[in-house]
Amino acid sequence: MSSVKSTLHSNGARLRRHPSVVLRHVAGEHMLVPAVTREVDLDSLFLLNPTGVFVWERLDGMRCIRELAEAVAEGFGVDVETARADVAPFLASLLERNLAERAEADGR
Repeated sequence: MSSVKSTLHSNGARLRRHPSVVLRHVAGEHMLVPAVTREVDLDSLFLLNPTGVFVWERLDGMRCIRELAEAVAEGFGVDVETARADVAPFLASLLERNLAERAEADGR
């Protein structure tokens, strides 16, 4: 099992935003921008929909995947299983692109 899949396999896994990635709102679009270089590589931009922004803003290392899915379910009026089915691949994408990382047990 890949490390991304094993991280997400556990509903108790906690993720946080990568410290070098920022959320920017430009021309009505929401995007994640890695802030490691002075030049912007357009291929490194990651566009978010409103649900993605909602989850991104809650990736603080304190909430587990189950809690994120529950928040999405409540915030967007869907059942928890539907929310989990949407949140898990989104988080996998963030991890694969190094936009998020696994948080330590104490939330750091």
